[in-house]
Amino acid sequence: MTREELIRAALAYDEATEDYPFGDDLLTVKVGGRVFAWIPLTDSGWLGSGCRVAIKAPPATILELHAAYPDDVSGARPLAERHWAAVRIGGLVGDDEILDLIGLSYSCVVAGLPRRRRPGADPVGS
Repeated sequence: MTREELIRAALAYDEATEDYPFGDDLLTVKVGGRVFAWIPLTDSGWLGSGCRVAIKAPPATILELHAAYPDDVSGARPLAERHWAAVRIGGLVGDDEILDLIGLSYSCVVAGLPRRRRPGADPVGS
């Protein structure tokens, strides 16, 4: 999977938007104003070297990912490492699993949004 394919996959989610609040080299993909994917646009930086994506997941899933892929999944510092992991693209984590993890991250973030900010929510007063 290329970085461009990763970005297209993340932006394909309902009401997903791209933002660059930390500069042109870090894409944040948001839903309801909250980030569900951090995608560095360079091969080095705070998530490590190589193409990576930071995803949100339940703590048990984060632990499972670290155990299953110790060389390809790391903490997503400075994010809360209990809930966020950086996944290397092109390593042992398969493309389908990466896409599933992006979907899980999206779902986790949407579940934490107030109902009125969730995708498909009716505007107040309509």
